Amino acid sequence: MNIEELEKFGISMKIVELFKEERILRLNPPQQKAIQTGLFDGKDIVVASPTSSGKSMIMTLAFIKNLLSEGGKAIYISPLKALASEKYEYYKNLFKEYPLKVAISTGDFDSFDRGLANNNILILTVEKLDSLIRHNIPWLNEIKVIIIDEIHLLDDANRGPTLEVLITRLKNFCPKAQLIALSATISNADEIAKWLGAELVKSDYRPVELHEGVYINGELDFGGKIEKLKGKSDVPEIRILEDTLAKNKSMLLFVSSRRNAEGCAKKCADTVAASLNAEEKKELEALSKEILDVLETPTKQCEDLAECVKSGVAFHHAGLVAKQRSLIENAFRSRLIKIICCTPTLAAGLNLPAFRAVVRDLKRFDSEEGMGFIPVLEFKQMCGRAGRPGLDDSGQGIAIAKTVKEAEEIREKYIKGIPEDVYSKLSVEPVLRMQILGLISTGEIIDRKSLMGFFAKTFYAVQYKNLDRIENNLDKIMNELIGWGFIKPEGQKLLPTLIGKRVAELYIDPYSAHKIMEALKKSNQEPLYYIHTICSCVEMRPLLYISSKDFSELQQKSLKFDDVLPEAPSAWDVDYEVWFRAIKTAFMLNDWIGEKNEAQLFDEYHETPGMLKNRLNNADWMLYSMGEIAGLLKRKEDLTPLRKLRIRMKYGAKEELLNLLRFEGIGRIRARKLYFSGIKSVVDVKKIAYEKLSDLIGPKIAKKLKDQVVSEEQQNLGQ
Repeated sequence: MNIEELEKFGISMKIVELFKEERILRLNPPQQKAIQTGLFDGKDIVVASPTSSGKSMIMTLAFIKNLLSEGGKAIYISPLKALASEKYEYYKNLFKEYPLKVAISTGDFDSFDRGLANNNILILTVEKLDSLIRHNIPWLNEIKVIIIDEIHLLDDANRGPTLEVLITRLKNFCPKAQLIALSATISNADEIAKWLGAELVKSDYRPVELHEGVYINGELDFGGKIEKLKGKSDVPEIRILEDTLAKNKSMLLFVSSRRNAEGCAKKCADTVAASLNAEEKKELEALSKEILDVLETPTKQCEDLAECVKSGVAFHHAGLVAKQRSLIENAFRSRLIKIICCTPTLAAGLNLPAFRAVVRDLKRFDSEEGMGFIPVLEFKQMCGRAGRPGLDDSGQGIAIAKTVKEAEEIREKYIKGIPEDVYSKLSVEPVLRMQILGLISTGEIIDRKSLMGFFAKTFYAVQYKNLDRIENNLDKIMNELIGWGFIKPEGQKLLPTLIGKRVAELYIDPYSAHKIMEALKKSNQEPLYYIHTICSCVEMRPLLYISSKDFSELQQKSLKFDDVLPEAPSAWDVDYEVWFRAIKTAFMLNDWIGEKNEAQLFDEYHETPGMLKNRLNNADWMLYSMGEIAGLLKRKEDLTPLRKLRIRMKYGAKEELLNLLRFEGIGRIRARKLYFSGIKSVVDVKKIAYEKLSDLIGPKIAKKLKDQVVSEEQQNLGQ
């Protein structure tokens, strides 16, 4: 179907011209099939097709058809913040000349986000939308289109249950909205479509043909078709890289862990560096410096990454901060970086194609199940990154084998393998606790009958035909929520208490809220006590790992804080190891507010900057929640210490710097510099000459600081 034919479905030629500018001249088979199935008639649709098959265009057409003709709102629900940001930038640019306002919201779970009401297309994460519903947003009835991306993540034990409950709620709240679910190729997409009451659009189409094969002894075997690789290395991934560079192509190398990603990048550096021209080296030098300067004090990891980038190589994993990941992704898209050595998270949704996607590690360690093979679906997702539309006629997804026998096993299991069925993970207890309290707090559930009625509409119920497997769990959780004082029974009815409703809005596990309430009863107002309390909550996991050597050191160190910390459990207690992992994590955060920097924490605790950033965000949220709970419990003595601790956690600073940190542009480094120079308060800032202040922190920041002090003084006089 030519793109011009969209006009007969009510899509204006002005929009068609926009698509032409993006080199979209024809609709591909999945897009055509979606239209034939009822995309423009408002029908609910599940689209199951490979990566790069054009699923995003289907949702774009739904936005245009519904919103430009009828108004209202559309929501795009993403499982990942990075994917949400990518979609936001795309739609903001696409609709910049149209009366369609695009907004994004992915954080702050205790926010009403009033600004969202003034926009048409809302880009939200699963958790953010779930949180907004708990705050009784008034615009749910304005929603005309609901897009659920990566719906196969229903199978994910962490994200899946929340996504499943959210979809069930949306079906209740927005029964007339068109629902479009997008998925990778999965075996039981028809089962998901049945649950949603939707039509299934299933396709194997890809705009760039994908060849999946196995590397063995310097050759690629694509099911009998052999490709000999250029190069000399005996290391499989280096040999594949040599050939890729000889073809002037790019490559993604998927490995099982962060450490492996970093090690592989270093091994690849010399090979790629030899292929670079003078201009590329110059640009990479500048990029390397930018990556190194992202943090105020670069860690060893930052230095390693910057050094790799000089050679046109990068590693990519959750241990990097968002800015570093973004710089790497953009440089790879522009073909400046030739290879990214990465963990499997890079395969989830982001538009980052390469000529070759090499999956080196087909096994991965799991803390509960040990070492095991990765799912076929995950392998297909990683291989699906291969093939760049407009740049390649085909792409190659490659697994690495050491022996002929292993090559045959890989071919049978992964190349010919069918992706696994998606199964509901709704029985996960922490998620059930959060969701049941949330449903009761909004009035969606008012008694046990309505509780069972709601869960009878979930994917779990459709898949397993009944609720027998989780019914006991639901009853157990309701009794816990009653015992903790978050809901109260009145006859047959289940009503939220004041604190129960607030816990639901705070979007934390009710069990964590219960632990916080118990800890506050014994509070000594010491920062380390508060920090250890939140580190004992599930929201702060994964906690820092402890070795056998750590145990004795932590035991000795914790003895010094006997009067601050709660009593440790017995050595034979099931919570013994978790308690000490929480202690280690708490000590690290305590060092952070004691002004140790990222590099020092990396050396001492092996905490990467990316993970530290995530942990600090979670700590801020939990300290805020603790403050809210303390207020409801009328624990006034805890409110001021908690507010101070939140600021210290944000900046990584000692309490003596708080008076300076409240000014915009003053972080802990500038604040410490001012403090050492005798400038410790607003009065001191007011007194010091501008010239001297400028020498300390620079002319722009000095002027800004002086202006803020004057403005604050004028406001105080006005009051």
